Amino acid sequence: MKSEYEIYRETGIIGGYIPERVIGFQEEDKITPIYRDTSYHEAESGMELRREMIVGERKFIIRSIFPNAEKAKTPTEQMLQIIDSDLEKGSI
Repeated sequence: MKSEYEIYRETGIIGGYIPERVIGFQEEDKITPIYRDTSYHEAESGMELRREMIVGERKFIIRSIFPNAEKAKTPTEQMLQIIDSDLEKGSI
């Protein structure tokens, strides 16, 4: 297995994804993987993850927001809401 330094030298990414080194944070009903190069914080809208990567000479910032499960609507619920809204407007 390559060292983290070897991975960084080859890819320019600190804390590259190595499945065997991932740490899991367990909550009541789910397990969240924790990566060293990612910052995590709880926002009003849900869990926000931020990761910075350098590829070649370009810097990328990736931000993911995972909505709170109790507030999030399923795709089916969202589609039904759109259909109901269209029915109210008389466009269907």
